[in-house]
Amino acid sequence: MRKKIAISCGDPAGIGYEVVAKSLPAFAESDFDFVLFGAAGIFKRLAEKFDWVHRFWDMVRGGRFEFVDLGGDSDFPVGRIDPRCGEVAFKSILAAAQTCLRGEAKGLVTAPVSKRAIQLAGHPDFFGHTEFLGKIFGAETTMMLFSGNFRVALVTTHIPIRRVPDFITAKNILPHLVRTDDALRRWFGIKSPKIGVLALNPHAGESGAIGDEETEISAAIDSARRRGISAEGPLVPDVAFLPALRERYDAYLAMYHDQGLIPLKTLGFDTGVNITLGLPVPRTSPDHGTAYDIAGKGIANPQSFSAAVRTVMDILKNLQ
Repeated sequence: MRKKIAISCGDPAGIGYEVVAKSLPAFAESDFDFVLFGAAGIFKRLAEKFDWVHRFWDMVRGGRFEFVDLGGDSDFPVGRIDPRCGEVAFKSILAAAQTCLRGEAKGLVTAPVSKRAIQLAGHPDFFGHTEFLGKIFGAETTMMLFSGNFRVALVTTHIPIRRVPDFITAKNILPHLVRTDDALRRWFGIKSPKIGVLALNPHAGESGAIGDEETEISAAIDSARRRGISAEGPLVPDVAFLPALRERYDAYLAMYHDQGLIPLKTLGFDTGVNITLGLPVPRTSPDHGTAYDIAGKGIANPQSFSAAVRTVMDILKNLQ
């Protein structure tokens, strides 16, 4: 039986619809079906400007890709934050997730959204896909980004830097190690994964001279090892991503957003994929945002979105 993947097309004012239209035709002959959620008018507008959109839109009209129109007749702006766009983006994520909850789709791919646009649309508690999907599915989650074999999971995500130390406790860190180890085994097919755990402070705290959060990190590592998880650290952050160490670890666990994502995006931006660990279905997205500055120009790079789709397909094959 063919498995279905749900796709939310993102913010209508950004580049999400463009990368969807550029990417999906390459998967038309795959063993998977796709159901898309978004505003049909955006694809029609793109088709008026760019011939390459016609191939994708013909596949939609021909039934190869199922499309659920949530945009109505709205005339959406291009390249700026707008609550109308935020509302369609929010509805698209919710509808796609509910399709997975009902068991109709086995995987989820989300195009970029603007958190601010969604908040202005009347959803002030929306702080990102990872957090929102965790609530929808009733699951504790971990954000991981990866490019090739370079994988970085995060203990904290979209919170102010000044609040990060409050979350660096063994109790908070351990579940992220467990979810990372589980995903590496089940979703990525790595039999004996090894995880490098970053310190929070410079020089890994220098035995308490520059902070004591490493005591909590070490305690989480010890607990993980007792569960059979191969975790090492706390690693000195400024050398943790050197090539020799990247070869040593199947994934890293970083303490905060930019600590892990700056090196990941520097080394693999075009092919980077964001994946949510802990959900009952694999969910991925490209590692870039709405890119309002180039929206509507037809120049967005679809590689990251294509990699996100391919990742869900690969995971679903691994789970068979």
